[in-house]
Amino acid sequence: MSKKTKRFFIFAVAVLLTFVAGFILPWLSQLSPGFLGGAPVVDGVLDGVVVEGGKDIYLSGEWQFFKGEHIISQNLENIEPDSYVKVPSPWTEYELDGHKLNNGGSASYRAYIKNIDTKEPFVVTVPNVPGQCKVFVDGECVFLNRGFYADSVTLTAGTYSQPVAPDFEDNVTHEIVIEMTCEYSSGLTTIPVLSEYEHFQSNTMTNLALRYLLVGIVLFFALAVLLFTIMRKDMNIQIWLVVLCVAFIFRMLISNTGYLASYRLFGGINYEIMVSLVFVSTYIIKLSMMMHLNNTARLNIKQNTIVFISALFLICAFVPYFLYDYIYVADAYIWLQSVPYILDIVMIYKLSEAIAEKKRFSAVHLVAYCITAAAIIIDNYFINGYISGTVSWVMPTACVVFISCMVLVHFVETIEAFSKAKEAARLSRELSDINMTLMLSQIQPHFLYNALNTIKYLTKKDPKTAETAIVKFSNYLRANMDSLTQKEPIPFENELEHVKNYISIEMLRFADRLSVEYDISFSDFKIPPLTVQPIAENAIKHGVNQRPEGGTVKISAYEEGGNAIVVVEDNGVGFDINQKHTDNRSHVGIKNIIVRLKEMMNAEVKIESVIGEGTKVTIIIPKEEAYNENNGSR
Repeated sequence: MSKKTKRFFIFAVAVLLTFVAGFILPWLSQLSPGFLGGAPVVDGVLDGVVVEGGKDIYLSGEWQFFKGEHIISQNLENIEPDSYVKVPSPWTEYELDGHKLNNGGSASYRAYIKNIDTKEPFVVTVPNVPGQCKVFVDGECVFLNRGFYADSVTLTAGTYSQPVAPDFEDNVTHEIVIEMTCEYSSGLTTIPVLSEYEHFQSNTMTNLALRYLLVGIVLFFALAVLLFTIMRKDMNIQIWLVVLCVAFIFRMLISNTGYLASYRLFGGINYEIMVSLVFVSTYIIKLSMMMHLNNTARLNIKQNTIVFISALFLICAFVPYFLYDYIYVADAYIWLQSVPYILDIVMIYKLSEAIAEKKRFSAVHLVAYCITAAAIIIDNYFINGYISGTVSWVMPTACVVFISCMVLVHFVETIEAFSKAKEAARLSRELSDINMTLMLSQIQPHFLYNALNTIKYLTKKDPKTAETAIVKFSNYLRANMDSLTQKEPIPFENELEHVKNYISIEMLRFADRLSVEYDISFSDFKIPPLTVQPIAENAIKHGVNQRPEGGTVKISAYEEGGNAIVVVEDNGVGFDINQKHTDNRSHVGIKNIIVRLKEMMNAEVKIESVIGEGTKVTIIIPKEEAYNENNGSR
């Protein structure tokens, strides 16, 4: 399978599974409202329902609708409904007297439940509804939320509830009335729930505890990532994961039961406003995911694409604040929240491409992203009342899974980075030891003795030449000492000068027995210090010096295929490169040179030798290293 075919196959499968998983719950909920525990009300009546074992009954279906009236609070008796409306749905979907209903205002909903079967006190609640809501059972208030009075105490964000005692007689009918007051929204856009009172209380506390447990986990992840990011000094790469964690925590604090405990942190802002911020947080979460994956998975999304998506998200996120009358309805929000699906397709394609290219962790990135994308689709439909059941746990769970996967990948990469840094430190120490060994190997006593004796002899016979020899010998010693602290490659001209200083001293000793040729056609590159000089020393000492008549050493430097090439060859006695040598000193020096060239410049060293003909050592420095700006080259 070609890379292109593999990429298309992965993309097609991932898109299909993501959107099927995202739309299956809304579709099933519309097809069969009872599949998640729904109990559809038909023409304002629900006949027969069993409430037991902590089971929640979702009261969707056709409710009586009274626009502009609070029929219990206003003591309106024998009043006929204006219409029957589907619950959940915004009243902006309906018309009265030929006029389409607007956002805001007040209304009542009424339904009757016959033959309820329960042995425990029960309660009817309306969770997560944006507007102010009061629920009555048989004329008694059993539930109210933000903005109403209970026992002379204003509940700005919390809820009030009290149980209804069960009636054990057969054929008993209970009247349920829900009074709504909306500033921006439009009625029952979430589903009323009938449940045992103890189960409701326990479930509310459990959901709140789990929500803040997730907040704590993600907060810990954010701090851990921030700490490791600072240690690795790669803030630009991981900062979007921290932003994602913050956006997720913000959403958990302002949505569903989270706002019951955190409303004081936000100054008790009307929950209808906070619902809009829930949608805004979705865009921020999506954008953060895109930026994080683009950086860490190296998706190479074009800058223009990022700018376009960011601008589009910004517009969609804040449109509701300026167009409440037109946008603050379920259908409008559904369409606005569908905009990120464009991003989902782009991200799935880029991640599929990364898998086809076998980029590391790309499969983890794709699976985690697809799970979160599907969960956000489900959450979008749930908030807008298109799912007859509570699935508020889906989106937070998916986001925590995504964040956990990203943090796990980050921790693995951090551990590997520290391991590489440790290995680099070890290599640095080894290179320092090699430099020390190499430098000491070059300043051998016999060389110093021979050089000084030669200079002593010249001071009597040829003082001027002796003076020049002293300068060259001094330069030679200085270059060796400088190499102890030199950790970076040096210009080739500097190394060549050091070679010439050494050879000039040796030529004084060997006179006509040593001939040296230079063929330097290219020198604009860098090389580790004490690299060429030890090779030239070996060519003289173990090559031409072993022949009674002496010989020639040739040093060349040129460019080939963009690479820098340095060659040291002699016509000395040569040696068998496959034979194990007993003279460890000189060969250890060559091995050290090979290691330094490989570690510092990824260079290759080739050694060719024929007994009786001579030896040739070739250094090949790759183009990217020969001209590396970090090494000071052009």
